Amino acid sequence: MDDEAKIRRCWRLHQSAAGEALSITASGFVDIASASDLDMVCTKGQAITAFALAISAGKALDHVAYQWCMTRFENFVYLDRAVVDVNHRRSGIASAMLTSLQEKASAQGSELLLCQVHDRPANKSGHLFVQSVGFTPIESVMLPSREIVTMYQRSIAIATP
Repeated sequence: MDDEAKIRRCWRLHQSAAGEALSITASGFVDIASASDLDMVCTKGQAITAFALAISAGKALDHVAYQWCMTRFENFVYLDRAVVDVNHRRSGIASAMLTSLQEKASAQGSELLLCQVHDRPANKSGHLFVQSVGFTPIESVMLPSREIVTMYQRSIAIATP
């Protein structure tokens, strides 16, 4: 995501809809949005209703969960966050964004889609969502902030005969 205006609009949606578990500073958000090479933004008219930020392996990004992935996997895409406006939730937007991201990641040759979901502070709906779309838990991790997250993976490799 490289358009500054789009990043600012996504930041505003993030602040209103993301909740405590996805808390991040404005500069941290800009860093992640700028590093994101597989992003999705859904709009309705001029309003951004949802977005997802995903980062391919091999980036120089100072982000604890992304670095955790880099030390364990080679060919992955890390889904950093997916946020849907509260008025548009449970409408299939997040699932559609995830499907699109998986298709893009697979097309670039990635084998895994990785993400984290907070346990402390709790993000129960996040856990339910990622499990409902085929992610499996890998490991619980305590971040330097003392937050606890569960790392998840989903295979996106295409088997060839």
